[in-house]
Amino acid sequence: MSLETELRSLPIDWPETPELRLDLSRRGRRWPPVAAALAAAAVAAALAVPQSRGAILRFFHLGGTSVRFVDTLPSAEARPLTDGLGPVIPLASARRFLDGLLVPPLDPVPPLHYAPANVVSLVFEHAGAPVLLSEFPGGGGSYLKKLASFGTQVEPTRVGADEALWLSGAQHVVTFPRRSPRLAGNVLLWEHAGTTYRLEGPKLTRGDAIALAESLRKG
Repeated sequence: MSLETELRSLPIDWPETPELRLDLSRRGRRWPPVAAALAAAAVAAALAVPQSRGAILRFFHLGGTSVRFVDTLPSAEARPLTDGLGPVIPLASARRFLDGLLVPPLDPVPPLHYAPANVVSLVFEHAGAPVLLSEFPGGGGSYLKKLASFGTQVEPTRVGADEALWLSGAQHVVTFPRRSPRLAGNVLLWEHAGTTYRLEGPKLTRGDAIALAESLRKG
């Protein structure tokens, strides 16, 4: 079901507006500022109506990630960003798992960790705080699941020419394959050429996250 269809089914008196579609599954499409603003306003209005929240259970999908809004978050713990990343692997092995491997411009490259479902992760420091970069196949099914309450803001944005999502505000729950759920803070998600990327940091701002994402280089 398209976003337009879901929004039109909500019990809200919509003003007459041009046809608007927000399709995060198609790469290479730019979101005009007016369209993005209209989409954000429509989402905010829909979420303000309690009866409409169930209609937006599965709302955002980007690459290998799905984001669902729920009234009550499931039980999850706050754990360090380094928790459950898996064993350290050589750079050459990481390249075999992910053709689109990206790493920060640091020398040496921080240790790369491998987890089930070809998830490659690394933790590095930015502005005196840890940042987690996770990368995984993103052209097919959903590898990463996120459950957000209505205190979490999800904003469309871009990383270079690629579509992206910025999650901020209230903590949300993230579940990686074969890992127990944990609480997560500010996160930037984007997809490029079949690989999904995720940057998480407790002190990250949207601008910092996008700048970091655009500074990554081929691993």
